[in-house]
This record gives sequence, structure tokens and C-alpha cells, in this order.
Amino acid sequence: MNKFRVLSGLVLLSSLLFTMTGCSGGNETKKAEKKENTAQTSKVDLSVEGGSFIIPDGGKVDDETGFLALEIKVKNKSKDKLDVSSNDFALYDEDGKKVSSEHVYDSNDNFKVMSSESLSEDKSFTEPLVFEVKKDAEYELHYKPTYYSDDEKDVGVELKLNTKKYTDETKAVQALMSQYVTKVFYGSDEVKDEDKKAAGKLELANDVDQESKTFKEEAINALKDSFSNYEPSTAELEKVITQIQNTNAEKGKVTYTFKEFFPESAVIYVRPEMVLLDDVDTKAITEKFVEENKGKYTDYTSVRRDAEKYLLQELPAKINETPVNTDENMNGEGYQVKLEKKDGKWEINSANESRNYYFKSMKETFRGGLND
Repeated sequence: MNKFRVLSGLVLLSSLLFTMTGCSGGNETKKAEKKENTAQTSKVDLSVEGGSFIIPDGGKVDDETGFLALEIKVKNKSKDKLDVSSNDFALYDEDGKKVSSEHVYDSNDNFKVMSSESLSEDKSFTEPLVFEVKKDAEYELHYKPTYYSDDEKDVGVELKLNTKKYTDETKAVQALMSQYVTKVFYGSDEVKDEDKKAAGKLELANDVDQESKTFKEEAINALKDSFSNYEPSTAELEKVITQIQNTNAEKGKVTYTFKEFFPESAVIYVRPEMVLLDDVDTKAITEKFVEENKGKYTDYTSVRRDAEKYLLQELPAKINETPVNTDENMNGEGYQVKLEKKDGKWEINSANESRNYYFKSMKETFRGGLND
């Protein structure tokens, strides 16, 4: 992102000196209840311990279909070793169509689907299987061991499932991200009713009050660094930053889409269309200053100082008139923001560290393109 240039009309300012001297100068819903379904044979206990909808990287979902991660528990009741594989399971819809499990993983490598396990007597394990399903439909989960003992073939197990009973927190977490933008980047407590409703009982783990304060302080300091001849007061700088926040809150647009979503982590694309200071017509402000001050200066230092002061005073009105835009360096889908679930709350990774560069770039956009 380019550094915001305070004065774009230096040639015009120089014309003031030409007049005088002729010299020139130089921006919750609850999870499905555990053990919803159980079944057993003489050798195996099988149960669905819970489940929720996820979004694997590259997965396409909508209001009708999604990816359901089921927590499958298998216990070996026999005296023989039991080999269990994801290939032993299949889901069947109401028309008898088979749905195979998906091989998915998250970017943190924390979510791992069932692969294969060997269970000795009375041992069990619980691991997820992921299926692409309709979100309001009946299914049957079939389990039949691929490997058999020499003397007999194991009998399969079938469980009935209703996908409507399982949690889909994607809209709730998206609403939390929107709440964060409102409170931190816009500096507003006026969270949209639709975001409150969508978030339900889910909460952010972030200290949004402190982050809002820090965001504004960083924006003020970044704007201050843009002035080299005039020393602005904090009040003057804050007025401009507040105008950026208010204008963006009023006419800015933010689009959210998930890159991936898992029970304990997520990556969401945030695509802001905001007022960028590079788009503000500072040349018009400079021209107005020149027109109003012809013949009043004898030194270039005074011209630049007073021109920067004038620009700072006029910026709020010009910001309000400027159309929103997207950062030219932003990925087309938006900035990637990472979230992690901790103690039942979702925390947005807002850490000020080099590897969190997407979030840093996003902050710059929300403050008009001002960079550190």
C-alpha cells in the first residue's frame, strides 16, 4: 500500500513564491447431543458422539448443502484385534445413494479425519469422518469391517442420522467477525441487530475495547507521520481519523467468505471497500489554498507549513465526499483472517507480528490506507 502523500500540488505551491520572489523550491447454537445414535454387534460398539458442519479449503457450501463432520466412536468388544479404517464407513441418503467420506484437513494441521486404527480388546477411539450432505435430510451411516477373521465375516452396523440436528456455526462466527469490524475499526458500539441475532450466544475472546483504542492510536500516529512541515495536534489528527471511521461505517462495504471452517479454527476472507486517502482530492484542496493566499508568502518553509495545516483542516469534508474503493494490492477474495476457538469463545488473530501480514494490511485499509 502506498504511503499517503499530504501534498500533491507542490508545483502549485511554488507558484506562490514565483508571485513574490520568482524562485522555486522543492493510509450458539448447541452441538448435537452426544450419543445421538448407538448400535452394536457381538464384536463392536459404534456411536456418533456428536458433529458439526465444517468448510474445508476449496469446499463449496450454501444454505442447502454442506460438509458434516461426525465424531465416530468405535469400541472393540472382541478378544481379537480389530482393524478399523475410514473405508469401512459409508453414508446413504434417502434414495439409497452412497456418499463416501471426504479427506480434508485444516491449515493448522489440527483437524484430522479418521484414517486407520488397530484396537485390542475393550479399547476404543473417537475420530471424525466428513461427508458432503444436505443440511435437512435423513441418512444412514453404515459400518462394515473390510478385514475379516478367518472363521467368520463380521456383521455390519447401521445408524440413522438427521443432519438437521447438527450445528452450523459459520454464520455465527461470520457475525462475530462483523462485530469486530464495527467495534474496532469503526470505533462504534452500534452493532447491527442481524449480527447480534446471528452470533447468538457465541462471543469474541478479543478485548475489543482495548483493540479499538490501539487501532485509533496507531492510525493517529500513522497520519501524523505524513506531515513533515506542520506539527498537527492530537485533536486535529483525531478529527480526521474519526471522519474516516464514520464515513466507512456509513458507506463502506465489507464482504465475508470462509476459506475454511473447522470446529476449533477458521480462516475467513474479509474484503473491505473503504475510503482510501489516496483517492481524496488533495489537489483541489491545494489549489484552493493557492487561490486564497496568492502574494502572502516570502519563504517556501512557511508556504509548506501552512499548506499542510490547511489540508489537515479540509480533509474531513473531502473524506466524506470520496467514494469507497478497494486496495489495489489486496487479493481478489479479500484479506485472510485467522480465528481460533478458546474456552468456548472465538479469538481473532490480531497479533502485531510479521507473519500476520494479511491482518496488518487489512488494518491499513480500514484506516484509509495509512501504513506504519
